Amino acid sequence: MNRFTFPRLRYWGFLFFGLSYFWAQCLAVSFAESKPMPYPVFKTANGFNRFAQRMTGFTPLSGWMANRILRRELQKQVSGKLDSHLSLYSGSDLLGGKARRIQIRGQQVVVNGLIPLQEFQLETLDSSSLFVSKDRRPILLKPLDLSLTARMAEADVNAMLNSRQGQKRLSNLEVMIPPFGKQALDVLNPKVSFEGERITLVSLVNKHNQPMENALPVQLSGQLSAEKSRLNLRNLDLQIGGFEQEELRELSQFIENYFSEIVNLNQIRVERHTVKVQVEQSEIVDGILQLKAKIHVEPQRKYLEKFSAAHGKKANSVKN
Repeated sequence: MNRFTFPRLRYWGFLFFGLSYFWAQCLAVSFAESKPMPYPVFKTANGFNRFAQRMTGFTPLSGWMANRILRRELQKQVSGKLDSHLSLYSGSDLLGGKARRIQIRGQQVVVNGLIPLQEFQLETLDSSSLFVSKDRRPILLKPLDLSLTARMAEADVNAMLNSRQGQKRLSNLEVMIPPFGKQALDVLNPKVSFEGERITLVSLVNKHNQPMENALPVQLSGQLSAEKSRLNLRNLDLQIGGFEQEELRELSQFIENYFSEIVNLNQIRVERHTVKVQVEQSEIVDGILQLKAKIHVEPQRKYLEKFSAAHGKKANSVKN
């Protein structure tokens, strides 16, 4: 087997761990489908071929090589202790971009040099298998469903917010603040604490690129919950230096009502794909933030249609 044996593994590593970055995304993306997607038929080797490839050692050897390549590529995106496993139908199916399932576990890892996690597990659901094109710029040819569990400590959150990348993302934030309209803000020296079921953020907030002496101290505290497939911030307590509580009532209500819209995890775009994240659980247990979510990934229509046109494939329903 050479480096072209399964070229899609490099892409898979990038795609899967790009999903772990989902909760840092804060922009809603509109995406609607008007008709069924033209997924190619999904066929695998028959029972005899699978048996022959297993007995001759081709499938075990292919799996061993594929898992080594996958782990090497994942380590380019994630630092820390990683364990991954790719389950195959057969060696020939692997060459065709098809695999039964994938499971990735990590402990004390940092994703994309930004997101520290005490523990996480990402795996395809039993009903979902992998089917990836073999083009130079591959796409999924079948929707992919995954489950994600992640644990993050208070120290992990603070390390992320105060890292160079974190500070860059907290600079020049465009925020709609009633009744003042859209504002460009910098969030400085953020510190997060977990207290019971509440998350508290203390920071300085300033207009973008303005002198530090003009910054206002801000404390935002609320209960993070998962409802209707979105993250929500309930029972909000907002304090801003120089403002009375009554003056902040309208702004507090605005943040609480629209937090799930601002932090919209339900429609995220990864290269040539659309990702929908359904948050099932969000809770703080013994000072650890725990998240559980289901993730649905599907190719964007225009790229799938380009692939079908280039390969002379008509629209078909998926067959396993």
